[in-house]
Amino acid sequence: MNITLDTYIISDTHFGQDSVLKKERIRKLISNNLGYDNHFDLMVDNWNSKIKSSDSVLHLGDVYFKNGISYLKKLNGKKMLIIGNNDVKKIEELKKINWKMKNKIILDIPQKEKIREKIKKKYGKIEDKIYLNGIIIDIDGERILFSHFPIFNRKMNDRYAAIRDVLDDYFRFSECSLNIHGHTHSKDTGNKFCINMSVEQTMLSPIKLKKILNHHRRSL
Repeated sequence: MNITLDTYIISDTHFGQDSVLKKERIRKLISNNLGYDNHFDLMVDNWNSKIKSSDSVLHLGDVYFKNGISYLKKLNGKKMLIIGNNDVKKIEELKKINWKMKNKIILDIPQKEKIREKIKKKYGKIEDKIYLNGIIIDIDGERILFSHFPIFNRKMNDRYAAIRDVLDDYFRFSECSLNIHGHTHSKDTGNKFCINMSVEQTMLSPIKLKKILNHHRRSL
């Protein structure tokens, strides 16, 4: 699946994880205001009201928990996933329902061999780092890193810090202008070059990349 300005972006749906409401109460607030008892049902309806079978969706990680895969089977579109920290053990199940997986760092830019050499020189072998995933592409005048984890943003004693150090350098060495990410839910990084696409930021709905970039530029 090629990423274009018409690709829909979403992250951190956490389908089936009821406990997410304890930390992210905005989900319940949004769904109740729209007449839904179950915010996962709202997310499915939001998704399918926008996305048709021929549309492409890039999910930035943390798709579902427990029995949440039943919601995924209802979703329209051609779906691609950048594997998040909670997706690693679910890859085979997602493949069975035709989700395309993106693991490792995919470089779709001219300088990719030079960048990989710089990463290798600094970090050595990284092929076995299962949480190091992302896509770097040039689109609409931007060089964008799509990833689950945001760059240059850590909490104390972050268990994924070593992986995220490498991700930071991919952004830096590639001279990216934007990082479109998930993981942080209702919290923003505070970095102007980071765009958080967790569903708490999007009214529980996927958004076209074209609209995301236009909104970002107006906010600068």
